[in-house]
Amino acid sequence: METQTMLLEVINPYILLGIGVALIGFEAIITSFILIWFGLGFIITAFISMAYNFSDGVWQLGVVSIISVIFIILLRKKALEKFLSSESNITDNFLEEGGIGEIKNSKVFFKGTYWEIDPESDEFDYEEGQKVLVFKTHKNNAIIQKK
Repeated sequence: METQTMLLEVINPYILLGIGVALIGFEAIITSFILIWFGLGFIITAFISMAYNFSDGVWQLGVVSIISVIFIILLRKKALEKFLSSESNITDNFLEEGGIGEIKNSKVFFKGTYWEIDPESDEFDYEEGQKVLVFKTHKNNAIIQKK
């Protein structure tokens, strides 16, 4: 019985280069940090193909795969940390900021929400519709002072 081997024609280095550039371009759209490594594998293999004559296209694709997997294992985690991490930790909690509120229904109306008057404040000192300074809001209480 005869065995057949699968042969693939040698791929033109410029086609490999074009595939690599296209994969890197797609990476800019999807940002998965996977395609860029395969793109670099194709580009490096294209340059190797310009200097060394491969006997088969399967060897070229094997070199692309090996280079790409090595890059993924060694560099992907570092690239994700570098490009997807923030240098500053932004804690934007607008409710903890102070401002001016108004007494309505024996509560403080501040930033679209009704807050209980802090128990340490004397809530009977405030009149309906009076403007107050809100220093902080915490656990449904507003720390206030007369304006």
